[in-house]
Amino acid sequence: MNRITKEDVTEAENQLFLAQLAGDADALDQLLHDQLIALTPAGQTLTKEMDLDAHRSKAMIIEDASTEIDAIRIIEDTALSVVTMTAKGTVMGSPLAGKFRYFRVWKNIGGTLKVIGASFMQLPE
Repeated sequence: MNRITKEDVTEAENQLFLAQLAGDADALDQLLHDQLIALTPAGQTLTKEMDLDAHRSKAMIIEDASTEIDAIRIIEDTALSVVTMTAKGTVMGSPLAGKFRYFRVWKNIGGTLKVIGASFMQLPE
């Protein structure tokens, strides 16, 4: 079993944030598991391909953002993270700005951390 450290998760979260900010679908492809299940605030289920397509097509553009890791919990080869992102950008041409809270499940697969599950919500102003 491959153990995970908080430093590993922090590094992976930082890589994910930079890839999201740059709209780098290739980097995201390496960080997201092929069987990813993510939930939107409206309850829609997203797959890895849907997420990558949104970045490739520029349907989601993050213009400015910062993150703060609120919590990391490690359970053997799996980690849970809670991250708050303050972001400004556009989604499908509509402006979007505010604070968002992400919950992610990271799993060590072959020595590499990958997101296997996620959800997010917009926080009230």
